[in-house]
Amino acid sequence: MSRASKVLSILTVFILASACTVAAQVNSQNRSIVNNPGNRAADTPTNLYGGYQIGVGDILDIHVNDEDDISGKYQVDQDGNVKVSLLNKPIPAAGSTTFELSNRMSEELKKQQILREPSVSVLIIRGMTQNVSVLGAVMRPGVYPIEKPTTLMDLISAAGGLAPNAGNTLTVAHQANGNGPAGGNPPAAVNVSTAANGAPSTINLTDLLSAKNPAVNLGIRAGDVITINTAPVVFVVGSVVRPGAFAVQDRRSQMTVLQAVAMAEGPTPTASLGKAIIIRQSASTSERQEIPLDLKKVMHGKDKDQVLEANDILFVPQSGLKASLRRMGDIGAQAASNAAGYALVF
Repeated sequence: MSRASKVLSILTVFILASACTVAAQVNSQNRSIVNNPGNRAADTPTNLYGGYQIGVGDILDIHVNDEDDISGKYQVDQDGNVKVSLLNKPIPAAGSTTFELSNRMSEELKKQQILREPSVSVLIIRGMTQNVSVLGAVMRPGVYPIEKPTTLMDLISAAGGLAPNAGNTLTVAHQANGNGPAGGNPPAAVNVSTAANGAPSTINLTDLLSAKNPAVNLGIRAGDVITINTAPVVFVVGSVVRPGAFAVQDRRSQMTVLQAVAMAEGPTPTASLGKAIIIRQSASTSERQEIPLDLKKVMHGKDKDQVLEANDILFVPQSGLKASLRRMGDIGAQAASNAAGYALVF
């Protein structure tokens, strides 16, 4: 036998041995899957969501095995149901995903003894627009379409995130005759469709953004209105460096006089600290209260640092004497500068 023939024979034996080893491993893996009753991948349906949300007016292409009497195009009626041939009652469809409707139809076909092992597929061939309104303190308030399972965080992100004046709560107003959440609820989420008989849901934004409790990230359905509440504000005007309106970002905390002055970057040199005033709208009447405040004593810790209420106006007046002295000082400084320049020239 030649040397080339010997090499070819050795290679052939090696390839056959490798093939046998791979086949034995595959058979062993297959046996472990089939014979292991505790294998959850084979026996337990997945909890992952899929498919697109079905809405009222959508036209669906439903295919069941090779059954021409059942397969065809169906439109979701105004009640959110689909009337499928051979089934004795309509199937709820609006608010479900295409995958959920497929499973629901399969169960009904078996339950009504029409097919033993039905294989159902559902496609949306023409979808009607389903919208959710996002209002309040977001960067891009408006109306947003939803086509798949959608949560509060999804819609806040779509609206560009929270605006700087966002408060610490939002409300979800549910449509009176809704068809359930958009594609069902995400894992561990609260069932929006059963929230207090359609009453608005109030969510704490701090809890939502922290993601510590997934239950507050509600599933949203078509027709819902999400309103991000604005933060309460206090106004600081007069002789401060940066007068303006300042938001209390967390409703659970409070803003004091010193905090408001600090946000306004402090008083100006001409401020009359002893004659500051808090202007407050009375809760019982349309008249305003004027609360005198000695800001100098507060700043030195000799008087109480009062808590401001929403829409309070903190007014820090200007001292006429200080302003006059400051103007005189400016005039004197300017004259001295001019005199120095004159002396340099001559």
